[in-house]
Amino acid sequence: MDLSTFNYSLSKHSIWDQCVNRTDINTKKLNDLIEVYENDLFVCNNSKIFNSIRYLNLKTFKGLCVKEDFDTARTSFKQIKIDRKIDYYVNSISINKNGKLLALIGEEGVNVMIIPQTINQINVEELHANIISVGSDIYSSNSGIKIIKAAWHPLSSTNSHIVILSSDGCLRLFDVSSESKEPEQLYYIGPQYYNEYKAFSSSTYIPGRSISGNSEEMETVSFTFGSGEDWEIFTTYVLMKNGDVYAICPFLPSKSTVKKSLLEGLSLSIEQRWKESDPDDLIIDQQYRLQRCWISTVLQNLKPVKSNDIEEEDEEVIINGNISRFKDIHPVIQGPFLLQPAPIEFDTENTDFDNIASSIISLKTEPFSIILIAYTNGKVDVCLNVAPIEALWMSNNDIVQDFELPILAVYETIDLNLKNSLPNIKTNVINIKEDKRYPDVCYLYHHAGVHSLSFNNWLSLFKDINNNNNLIQKFQDILRREIPSEVNLKVDTLVFGNDIENPIIGLATTNGVYIGYNLLVLGATNEFVSMELPIRIKSAPILFNNDGDKDLFPIINLNCPLEIHLGSNKKSDQIYPNFVNNNTLKYLNEQIAVARKDLTELEIFRNKIEQKVMMQKEEFFKQLKALKDINKRVNATIKENSENISKRMNNIIDNQTLLMSKANILLQILFDHCQPELTEEEKKWFNELKHLSSIVTKKHKPHIKQLRQQLDLLKEETKDKIEMIEQAIVLGKSQKKTVFEALDQESINIMNTLNNLNILQNKLENLRINDQ
Repeated sequence: MDLSTFNYSLSKHSIWDQCVNRTDINTKKLNDLIEVYENDLFVCNNSKIFNSIRYLNLKTFKGLCVKEDFDTARTSFKQIKIDRKIDYYVNSISINKNGKLLALIGEEGVNVMIIPQTINQINVEELHANIISVGSDIYSSNSGIKIIKAAWHPLSSTNSHIVILSSDGCLRLFDVSSESKEPEQLYYIGPQYYNEYKAFSSSTYIPGRSISGNSEEMETVSFTFGSGEDWEIFTTYVLMKNGDVYAICPFLPSKSTVKKSLLEGLSLSIEQRWKESDPDDLIIDQQYRLQRCWISTVLQNLKPVKSNDIEEEDEEVIINGNISRFKDIHPVIQGPFLLQPAPIEFDTENTDFDNIASSIISLKTEPFSIILIAYTNGKVDVCLNVAPIEALWMSNNDIVQDFELPILAVYETIDLNLKNSLPNIKTNVINIKEDKRYPDVCYLYHHAGVHSLSFNNWLSLFKDINNNNNLIQKFQDILRREIPSEVNLKVDTLVFGNDIENPIIGLATTNGVYIGYNLLVLGATNEFVSMELPIRIKSAPILFNNDGDKDLFPIINLNCPLEIHLGSNKKSDQIYPNFVNNNTLKYLNEQIAVARKDLTELEIFRNKIEQKVMMQKEEFFKQLKALKDINKRVNATIKENSENISKRMNNIIDNQTLLMSKANILLQILFDHCQPELTEEEKKWFNELKHLSSIVTKKHKPHIKQLRQQLDLLKEETKDKIEMIEQAIVLGKSQKKTVFEALDQESINIMNTLNNLNILQNKLENLRINDQ
């Protein structure tokens, strides 16, 4: 299916029906009401207050479009509702890094929705979710504190740290997974302490505070996170209403995830800069000592992060941002940044609008990051962060130190030409969002539409600057060329005139292999636009091969032995084929034009094929990664089971061996008792006993027989007496047992008596034998 069909069907989807109330004054403020995470689309449904979150799986939607089931595709979506009422208008929504938490951000509060795990169940149109209130005591309606901006911290290892900038000039960091009411960290950047320190004429650095010459200009309007190497990744930039930029470093959650190589490189750069610094400057020397103490403590307490990547080129580790040694000192608010050269200012004498800063963003580009500052009048300052700031600390008891101001290099100033388009430029708000595919592309949306900025045309020239010997000269040569950035108007909301304002209230980009690379834009009039974005293809020109290999288009050598003369009777030194004339040259020219056209079309098709191959390659690696995970789990299960079975078999064999040894011992004992081996003396003795036994038995046989008869008579008499006693007296069980035991004892005594008589008889016989 063509992506144009997908985008057209998505723009006609019922998910956009009555999504916002365009008459609401909130639609003219900073809004961001759509969010995309992988294949999931979230849309905030607002009227006067928050209603619900609408959800659409773009992969399922495209599958229905492929099947040409457009009626179902354009009407099916899910609603996520919450049990507790949110009584404020949600200006923006923001999803965290793992796609499990969705922040609902308004001027009067921030709530975090826990996205249900059953969100992709079939035949479920309505879901219910739990929410977590963030800083409810701080941002209550009674406090008068308004929320300006909130964003998830990108370094959070738990993906649950959210940073909130409020109208009191305070930047607060919350961990919604543990303590959502009280901030984990907070820094004041606003004018709260201006009256107390107004004696300072210049910007002053105080732990957790920043003072400027005018309190009105110190109103905070936006912030962004650093996105580079070295200390920049731990930096947060804050934008003031007058365009001043301040920074906090380090500003990171208690548990943060970073690359191990980045920490190791930071440790080396700290040592290198310390060696190159002035040893007589005690303040700088103390700061480098603190930096080395901080990085060494972090490196000693690393925890590896489990990763399922196919190739782990760089290990990720979890670091502790709250170091016990730094409890009594705090990061310094650094700034304002010096913009050099000074950016171009609009002529305020000829215009009736103010130069008010609106938004800031830091793009993760190479070889240095780009910081954009947008103003309400359509001015955009493009700054290069060529000299990133370093971490600075100071305790509450230290004397205020006057450090050097940080610097941002201004590459260019862009004018979006909004002053002639918008009827009321003072109410305009510009928001900036980065592109999900290319880090050097961003989008600015405002009341007049959407502009895209691309810096690839000049930023690519700096990528090989590190390999150049004369770095400064190379840098200056590129700057002198003054290559402008590519600025394109993607969406124009004032195409039919500026009588009715239709500000953009939501923008997102998709970058899935299946759903494609698209730009999604939502207007305050519930109009939605989805468009396909171009993908960069690294194409090499088709050249004939001159290295002796087989040519893609082989050259035909035309050799003719005939000599011809052109225009004179003089013999020419050139040899031409005999068919070369004006007609053949014209024909060859036409064929070359056709071949050139065919080659152009072939190049276009080649680019499309290469694009599809790249998409299939990405899908292949995703499937390969999934197969690796399955193989890893299967191998782990088999290994664990095989180890358990081997252990059990070994235990069974050991037990069986032990039982066999015991059985052998018992058998040996039985043999020894039942079938002992006799010596010759024992055999002679047994024979003699047998002989004596026969003599005794033969001689006393009549007496033994008589005694046995007497014993039988006694048993009969005893039996009769016992029966008579049993008949006369009914004995109990215990009494019978006693009687029987007594009788048994009497029987034993009689048998012992008989034995004694036999022994006595034997002795008498022996005596008679001896006498004889």
